[in-house]
Amino acid sequence: MRIALFTDSFLPYICGATFAALNQVNALAERGHQVRIYCPGPAPKQSKSSISDELHESVSVKMVPFSLPWGGQPNLNVVFPLLWPTMRDLREFAPDVVHVHTEWGTGWAGIFAAWRLRIPTVGTFHTFWDDPLYVKHFPWPNWKIVQRAMGAYSALFYRRCDTVIAPSESVRSHLNQRDVNATVVSNGIPNPNWQSDEAIMQLKQKYGVKDRLTFLYLGRVSVEKTLHLCLEAFQRVNEAYPESRFVIIGDGPEMPRIKETISQLGLEDTVVLTGAVPHEELMLSNLPRIGDLFITASETENQPISILESMAFGLPAVGPRSRGIPELIDEGKNGYLFDPGDVDDLAGHMTKIAESPEILVALSEGALQTGRGHSIARSAERLEIIYDSRSPQGKSA
Repeated sequence: MRIALFTDSFLPYICGATFAALNQVNALAERGHQVRIYCPGPAPKQSKSSISDELHESVSVKMVPFSLPWGGQPNLNVVFPLLWPTMRDLREFAPDVVHVHTEWGTGWAGIFAAWRLRIPTVGTFHTFWDDPLYVKHFPWPNWKIVQRAMGAYSALFYRRCDTVIAPSESVRSHLNQRDVNATVVSNGIPNPNWQSDEAIMQLKQKYGVKDRLTFLYLGRVSVEKTLHLCLEAFQRVNEAYPESRFVIIGDGPEMPRIKETISQLGLEDTVVLTGAVPHEELMLSNLPRIGDLFITASETENQPISILESMAFGLPAVGPRSRGIPELIDEGKNGYLFDPGDVDDLAGHMTKIAESPEILVALSEGALQTGRGHSIARSAERLEIIYDSRSPQGKSA
């Protein structure tokens, strides 16, 4: 099957939608499908080859023309779709199905080109753009009417798709409320290759965490991730357990404020900032394994890849009872849930694990099971069924 994937979020821009698309196209290519990605072009000083470093060798990449940097978001470009060049290339590639992952310029280019060429479209919903914390990323007021307009805009886009995929039940419910029917398919993650315990010990020594109890955050450092709450909770745990550490893997526009918070809380010696780490290096080195427990306070997630990847390495998670997170965290089996915004509740769960290594061991086994249950191979199988049902060949079979 020939599959054309359109996304505004792709390497080198780092976010969950990027890695959801990356994992899926690689899995589909490994299963023998021909895949082409349409995404924004690189920034002027950026190497075009860096975009495809993690891609399966058979996957081709086509830059959608007329893209410009989006202020405040490193490596993120916005596209003003020029339909004719995209249609010309899409006609030449002749896909059986078009899969769109974002509802911005590149996504619209895919929708319109597929409509003109009568190619069925599948769309995956990734982001709750009507959430107040996401509206902050845009140059307009964060008013209720603007939030509702963002939700209406997103629903308008996905109604243009023949089939809509929701990564979680939370997303499906969100879309159903906006008269968009969706099918649940996990984003999926590859099974990681495990490094030796000796290699992980060297990584721990490199970052100064050694065998101390280590909490970990992995992902983009932006305002909607609410990292300051994690730091406030960690400060309380660290007062009782001074040997504990908190590692933040990632970077983003909120990093200057996070560094300021670390200084204000007096955590300079106990919080480790690795900065941005290339995803391929992160997974190959098993970098999440320098931590013992994944922590997030983000209330805007539908199915965070960061939690899935951490669980695949055996890290339990503590996260808010919000959006799609409760579908990944099974209370008392692979982690704990806390009331959104409640720093006392979060700190209490972190302290409970600090007090009982036995609990951590049991939760780790549960995390591994959860990670295995979201294998990218299983997600690729589901996508194949959906694609086949939409393609002319599938309908005629």
